[in-house]
Amino acid sequence: MATTISARSLATLWITAGLICAPHGLVAQEEQAECVLEASPEATAAATALDEARLLEDPAEARAKFQEAWDAVDGRLREDPAPYILGAQALVGLRQFAQADSLLVQFEVLAPECVEVHARNARYNAWVGLYNEGIQAYQSGDLDAALEAFNTANMMFADARSYNNAGILYEQTGQPELALENYRKAIVAEGDEEQKRNAVLSLASLVAAEGTPDEALPVYERYLEDSPDDVVVRIRYALALTDAGRGAEATGIFEDVLSRDDLTAEQWIEVGVGLFNSEDYASAAMAFGKSRSGNPYGKEAMENYVNAAIQANQMAEALPLADSLVAWYPYDASEYQLLASGLAKSGEDDQALRLLQVSQTTPIIFHSSQMADLGGGQYVIRGVVEAREAVAGQTVTIPFEFVSATGDVLGSENLTLQLPAAGQTETFRLDFQSAVPVAGFRYAKVEGL
Repeated sequence: MATTISARSLATLWITAGLICAPHGLVAQEEQAECVLEASPEATAAATALDEARLLEDPAEARAKFQEAWDAVDGRLREDPAPYILGAQALVGLRQFAQADSLLVQFEVLAPECVEVHARNARYNAWVGLYNEGIQAYQSGDLDAALEAFNTANMMFADARSYNNAGILYEQTGQPELALENYRKAIVAEGDEEQKRNAVLSLASLVAAEGTPDEALPVYERYLEDSPDDVVVRIRYALALTDAGRGAEATGIFEDVLSRDDLTAEQWIEVGVGLFNSEDYASAAMAFGKSRSGNPYGKEAMENYVNAAIQANQMAEALPLADSLVAWYPYDASEYQLLASGLAKSGEDDQALRLLQVSQTTPIIFHSSQMADLGGGQYVIRGVVEAREAVAGQTVTIPFEFVSATGDVLGSENLTLQLPAAGQTETFRLDFQSAVPVAGFRYAKVEGL
């Protein structure tokens, strides 16, 4: 059986980069007429101090104002709801989140008509700051601080993004039960469909890893009851059916999806991955080919198409594209392996051996290089580089080109690398901005390397 392939998006693979920054504020919702809070002297003093605190750039001065706001209402928390909401906002400014949450719970009981107007906004605004703290901590490598920030954010406001991120980090730190708990909460929390889908996929994958493929099926089924046309989840469900020994049911799903003409290039990759991993290589090649029809320069679809076509013995289609991949990505080890595999399967063993020898003497090796669309015309290429002894420690510059779906060159950027020691690897990143959608990239081999 051929090695399975994955269609997880770069944003997930690089978490890792999947952690998504939240907006910096929340537009206040239209006030409901029945929500009226008494403007007592204490409440007025607290509200004034809060307004002043939010205008101060110096953290110590702002903290002093938040303390002033809290002092104005502390000890005056009785049946009047206004001090509770103002006190909670002051405590958020003082980073006393558990106590702030307690006051908000009491406020919600005392003034249920004001929950949407005041309590929800207070919770969400606290969540925003905590969420971005979690992002910053993660990016600096402090996973403990990132988890603490996301967990506190989840206490203040139930949002799928922070639950998903906590789940990812719990998986990374070897705490699968806590990861499962957070993914389950993400599915029912507020959030867009993409976040809920991510939670379903993560939950099902982890359930299967911790138990059996059968145990993942209900996770998909519950989601598909409400979202039956979600192609990504349907394909993952079909793959899980295959793993559970229910291949006939999976085949029906794959055939139904293959007949559609309304899928994006990214969705066709998901379809192809499912078919490939169920060992239907000819249909997988068809799906990857449809992805290439939508985006002929997508590197992932090209690589997957070649892989599936080779397994399906479609050499006339596979070998020319495999040869192009070697030319367009001359340091990517995987491209040499794909072409060598196709040549060997075609009986060209000598050519395959020579190609592998070239690969093994290439001074620079990319173990991966993929592009992600960050939105707003921003694109990023991430990869992993290794250097052989002859060039280890050197600085090299590799020119990259970015192309449109019609093959037009939209621009270029140089990737400058400080190569690691021999046998070591380093990650790299190259950013590019374009007003025209970028379909793919390629890079040139540097003279002498």
